[in-house]
Amino acid sequence: MLNTIHIKEKYKIFSSPKSEVEHRTAHQADHAVLNVYETSKLAHNFDLQFDNPVIVSMIQGKKIMHLRSQDAFEFLPGQSIVMPASELMYIDFPEATFDDPTQCLALEISEGFVQETMAWLNEHFPKIDEEKWTWSKDNFLLMNNQLVQENLNSLIRVMVDNGFGKQMKASNTTRELIASLMQTQARHYLLKNVDKLSTRNRLAHVVRYIRQNLHQVMNVDGLASQACLSRAQFFRAFQRELGETPVRFVNRERLELAKKQILWKGSNITEACFESGFSSVNYFSRVFKQFEGMSPTEWKERELIRKRA
Repeated sequence: MLNTIHIKEKYKIFSSPKSEVEHRTAHQADHAVLNVYETSKLAHNFDLQFDNPVIVSMIQGKKIMHLRSQDAFEFLPGQSIVMPASELMYIDFPEATFDDPTQCLALEISEGFVQETMAWLNEHFPKIDEEKWTWSKDNFLLMNNQLVQENLNSLIRVMVDNGFGKQMKASNTTRELIASLMQTQARHYLLKNVDKLSTRNRLAHVVRYIRQNLHQVMNVDGLASQACLSRAQFFRAFQRELGETPVRFVNRERLELAKKQILWKGSNITEACFESGFSSVNYFSRVFKQFEGMSPTEWKERELIRKRA
């Protein structure tokens, strides 16, 4: 999986193994330590803890994670966990072998740098309704979106390189990574708690309105009016906290409804298009391919095969 994060020279990242379970290589910066771990032996109940806030991300293989107040879960490539300081984790390695080791990274960031970054975000990119950007007090598991993955890739390249300007580059890239993770976390929390938040959070109210009115014609001006914000204020706030434009979000919600109509209600493509609020089959097909990388017909055929299997 190293190739998937654009690093081919393994020897630059991992030192020669000195242990079979969680062999650690550390790459230092003034504000953080990039720890990369490689495990080449089946193991269970390995404990690990960091004194500072940490971002853990899988590179290759599979772990079973046991964290506070959570059931055990699989931790796979493409996933990350944002964790508070001093959080104890217990880890199983069910598939690690010498020829196919499990690999992951843990970016431990100084508490002071995290707080400075939160202050910077709150000053330059404030949330609406007087809410604040804060590092999570709980463990937060997420699928890396494109921005998070790009920032992780960049940070690894910077941290393993000891060339001129490393500290400045590492600091800036870490700040960008934190910002992208905070945005992802804010989106996840808002979308998971829309009904509870809708009476006091304007973006949650708008999301609830969108979901209840997918069959209606919607535009940015109308959604901004629902939020009691100007068009420009609403557009900036929505993109900042939800990570995409209002139009793209509406299309995503309509697409999810259309997919349910196709798979579970048995609607054909045209029926699903109009039942989910799209105004034309051509536009529906363009949006579908944009999100799924294939036409609605191709997607339906693939999903039906999976369902039968």
